[in-house]
Amino acid sequence: MQNEINKAAEKLGISQEDAQLKFEEICKANGVETDSTLAKGLWRAYAHQQISMKKRTNNNTERKSFGDTAFGFFVSLEEPRDMMAYNRRRAIEEWKRDAYKAYQEGFVATVEETEDGKYTVSRVFDGEEQTRTLAVLADGAETLEDGTIVIPLDVTKRYTNGGENKNYGKPLAKELMRRSGLFVGKVGDDSDYQLYYFSYKNQNGVDFLPRTFEYIHMPVIKDSNREGYIYGYTKKTLEGWEYNAEMDPEGDNHRETPMTPYNLVSSILADKVVSLSLLDDRHMEQRDLPSVERFVITMGTVCNMNMTPTSNGNRILNITDLNADFDYDTDGMTTCWVPQHIEVDFGIGSEIVVVGRTSMREGDDGMEPSTINLSGLLVTERKGQVVEITEDEEENLDWF
Repeated sequence: MQNEINKAAEKLGISQEDAQLKFEEICKANGVETDSTLAKGLWRAYAHQQISMKKRTNNNTERKSFGDTAFGFFVSLEEPRDMMAYNRRRAIEEWKRDAYKAYQEGFVATVEETEDGKYTVSRVFDGEEQTRTLAVLADGAETLEDGTIVIPLDVTKRYTNGGENKNYGKPLAKELMRRSGLFVGKVGDDSDYQLYYFSYKNQNGVDFLPRTFEYIHMPVIKDSNREGYIYGYTKKTLEGWEYNAEMDPEGDNHRETPMTPYNLVSSILADKVVSLSLLDDRHMEQRDLPSVERFVITMGTVCNMNMTPTSNGNRILNITDLNADFDYDTDGMTTCWVPQHIEVDFGIGSEIVVVGRTSMREGDDGMEPSTINLSGLLVTERKGQVVEITEDEEENLDWF
């Protein structure tokens, strides 16, 4: 019995003397002798209950301390993208190009239906062919035009940072939505403001939509392997973020902001700020950078607006630099493609700061001027009237 008491005391983190006193107290309360079998059973029940409660308390503490609080603002927040679309499309294209090679290199698993309504699935994993019978296929299975069923697989064995991909060789998800952004602020115990690359997946990321260039508080997770990367997680980020301006100034969480968002961005991201006249040159300079780094920050005066959404939902702003020389050889305007989630609550003549990736295409007369795919917008001087959005109507030419 003494051994039982001592082992439980160690698990509970209490002294053997205190455990002995508790044991005697339990025996007295239940009217049993300390050397009886029932006394041992009562002690085990008590110790088990206390140890379980201690574990739950520790787990709750760990969960509460999981993640960090970020304070700052988004410079840009992009439209959600299906991160699986490219890999799935590539796998199918590889199959159509050379089915045998695509199978051997692990791009797809093949599927054959059995007489009893099940499926025989085969794949090549690290050079070894594997086959198994399944009652239900993965959601990512695709039936091609000729009736063939294949399952696109994840062929990434290791990530670029060296980390192992646990989904290697497994079916690609049918859809994996992810929203990305650029966040300037402090995370956790950071002493200085800096740029963070933000990512938030699944439906929570789709629903996450704070305005850019407004100070917010939000729970995030830091990437332990990559400096400067943070993530939204579960529903914590979606349900836990708040605008600093809407918080009680006398409350514990409200913070005094160091400077205006644009001044802070100009200080931290000075190398990304470019004038409209140099936009084409900057596009060429950045074209070989990783996608997350190929953004620019520029400003201009709104000189034209078309709020009728295009086929992909974008609206069009044209901006110009009124302080720059104008030679009239070109239209002197930069086209900005504005996604659906960015609010346009200003009119022509307004001064705005825009953030986004540049793109250029080749026309009949050579390379055309850069355009900007917007992911962030700040109105520095609001003018004019807001243009109402109208539905695009097709012209009826039946009479012709």
